[in-house]
Amino acid sequence: MILGFAIFGALISLIALLSLLTAAQRGDSKIGSSLILLLALCGTVLAIWNLPYWSHPSHQTTEAAKKVSLTSSSQTFSTSSSTTKATTQKTNEQNVKQQLIKSLTKLGSVSFDTQSKTYTLTVTNQSLKKTIAALNQDPSQAKAAKWPKFTNNFAKTSQSLKQALGRGYTFVIRVGHQSPVLVYKDGFVTKNKFESGRL
Repeated sequence: MILGFAIFGALISLIALLSLLTAAQRGDSKIGSSLILLLALCGTVLAIWNLPYWSHPSHQTTEAAKKVSLTSSSQTFSTSSSTTKATTQKTNEQNVKQQLIKSLTKLGSVSFDTQSKTYTLTVTNQSLKKTIAALNQDPSQAKAAKWPKFTNNFAKTSQSLKQALGRGYTFVIRVGHQSPVLVYKDGFVTKNKFESGRL
């Protein structure tokens, strides 16, 4: 709008200037043309001065402030999003723990260490404890005690942990505070105390 006034004023100024030159050549009165030229020039200068580029230097500052504000907002949102993701992961970890407790209740108690990302099944089942005690005495009986099948079943459990929570989670089976008899990570056995008894 203001740019239109500026262009219109420039055209009027040009016409007034031509009229003034024509009046000077003919020897006519120059007052009317001079007055129109003066008014047109004033209007043009005023219109140009009111263009956003010239009249609002604070406009650029405001835009910059908006950009900074938007950047800050996105950073806050990013942090908030990361926090939410971490919270969701913790919730998932606890949900998995509850599911393990429920499904393994006949075998023992399940605990979870957040820092090491380790789920531990501490065997309390008397029959399983006796089997492990017997294998401690004679690991060669592992196949007869169906230990390989038992081991493979928990490899699937470890694989399920990986699918549910991502990589890096360990699953440990132990009796009391003894050294673990089985350790799994990301679906693979990393320790099998009775490995020598497997075929």
